[in-house]
Amino acid sequence: MPLRVRNLLEKVGNELILKIQLGRTPVQDLPLKILNFLSDSKFTNKQLELGYDEIYHNYLLITIKNSHVPDTLQHILGNVTQNVTPRTILKLEKAQRIALKRPTIPDELIDVYDIPLTPNKPLTLNRLISTASNVDKNFYKYDASENNMCQTFVENIIDINGLTPNIVDQATLNALKPIDAKALISTLGSRSHIVKMATDLGARLDKLVFDHKIKWKKPQPKEFTLLHYVNVTDSESTNSIYYAVLELEKHARSLLHCTPPQPPPESSLYFRF
Repeated sequence: MPLRVRNLLEKVGNELILKIQLGRTPVQDLPLKILNFLSDSKFTNKQLELGYDEIYHNYLLITIKNSHVPDTLQHILGNVTQNVTPRTILKLEKAQRIALKRPTIPDELIDVYDIPLTPNKPLTLNRLISTASNVDKNFYKYDASENNMCQTFVENIIDINGLTPNIVDQATLNALKPIDAKALISTLGSRSHIVKMATDLGARLDKLVFDHKIKWKKPQPKEFTLLHYVNVTDSESTNSIYYAVLELEKHARSLLHCTPPQPPPESSLYFRF
């Protein structure tokens, strides 16, 4: 379990789930073009043969009760909070690793399908994830060439937690059904291993960076030496500083064989009588 997911579950894992939705976004063109190039266009041909107009990345949008509403907010809202349940939406997905976070892209909230919860059967994030991970032996692994990817991850969570029978909408069932990723990846032939190598590398980098395996060296704080207190407001100190600067200029000019500095003009604050 990634460190970020564990930390978040420690905070909100026991919060009651209010709603579960299946979300999906189209896979970006660049990865598909690379796969099509590596397979000599066989990838696209197989995609059309299998009837996939679009290839999607699936995830779950989970709305949970938020019992950690700041007291300040409760004070501002007053009686409103008594009629409205504070809630938070989290996105649960699997790319190279499992991730649980707030949705950040507006598109993630557009193509969504409701997954009805079972009445009188409270469900929390901890229970949802632990129930699925205890049954699905590939819960934490990602290998598209073995049909172990984002879509099967989502389907298994819904099915293992007994939510599939609650779905009566055919469009939702169609969106939940995984594609045959194994058949698509097989079009790469001897290059099929490249896909797993890429996802494994991404998982390792993610683990190194976000699980704090890499220790970033903190810069040492800079120390500043305070100058001794000098009262520059009195005329004696001001004159001393001025003539000291004048002497420095004189020596600098003499070293550079320049003309000696001219005496400073009389201040306009002095008057001749």
